[in-house]
Amino acid sequence: MNAFFRYKLWLPFICLYGGLACKKMEVSQKESTDIKTIVSIVHPSIQNMAEYIQLNGVTVFQRKEIIRSTNTGFISSMKFKQGDFVTAGQLFCTMITKEQDALRGIAALDSSLGKFQHPIIVTINVTGVITEISTVQGDYVSEGDVLAKVSEPASLVIQVSVPYEYNQFVRAGKMCEILLPDHKTIRTAITGVLPSVDANSQSQTYIISLPFRSLPENLNVIIRISRNEKINLTGLPTAAVQTDEMQKEFWIMKMMNDSLAIKIPIRIGLQNDSFTEILSDKIAVTDSIILFGAYGLPDSSRVIIKKE
Repeated sequence: MNAFFRYKLWLPFICLYGGLACKKMEVSQKESTDIKTIVSIVHPSIQNMAEYIQLNGVTVFQRKEIIRSTNTGFISSMKFKQGDFVTAGQLFCTMITKEQDALRGIAALDSSLGKFQHPIIVTINVTGVITEISTVQGDYVSEGDVLAKVSEPASLVIQVSVPYEYNQFVRAGKMCEILLPDHKTIRTAITGVLPSVDANSQSQTYIISLPFRSLPENLNVIIRISRNEKINLTGLPTAAVQTDEMQKEFWIMKMMNDSLAIKIPIRIGLQNDSFTEILSDKIAVTDSIILFGAYGLPDSSRVIIKKE
């Protein structure tokens, strides 16, 4: 059988295979054009917004009283312990000198020596909490030795080190927010500033007084101070804004109808973790913007809006 007759024999099968392949390609192309990304949408909103400086602060008691021994001798009585609250004028401890201790036995025989047996009283000069006790009953101390330390809760402040580059945004009397580790927030004003700058960090220490707050010393907190505020700005949730790797170009995906998303280049203004100001004359509050599902979408993509 020559080549011509073999070709005629296989021709119907070749045509059938080619037709099936073409049909399969058409179906695949149709299926690919029908694939749509499911997205959720949001509308721009008008809000007031502030941009913040975020700094670290620490709680400090500014006034700490040191209780010292007024004589050399033995601690004859002391009832306080670390953490006790004390008031000004209260008896802290009593002392007896070596001479009084030596005369104790003789005084029982000679009543005239009894007047020298009265213990020496040490009083507390401030109201506060005992943060440290250096002696216990029976200890021998010298005149001027430290017996205890008392911190005044009313002197509680937060010290904040502010880089000098931010001095135009931070000043005494300006309101700020104090974020505590337990997620509570205190809104108050900056009280004052120390008139010097740290030589190494080039930061200046600001003081925030909290006389009516019961906080422990050396507690790390976060201070938020506004550096820029705007009212009635148009913006979107930050998750709706996309950018390149260098964060030089920004864009959003805007819905033109119920199924077509187009790429709109934008500029951004104020921004935080949840909201971003949108600077564009192509965006209105009535527009539908893709919130989730737009990552990696090319311009003029077909999408399906997720039903809530």
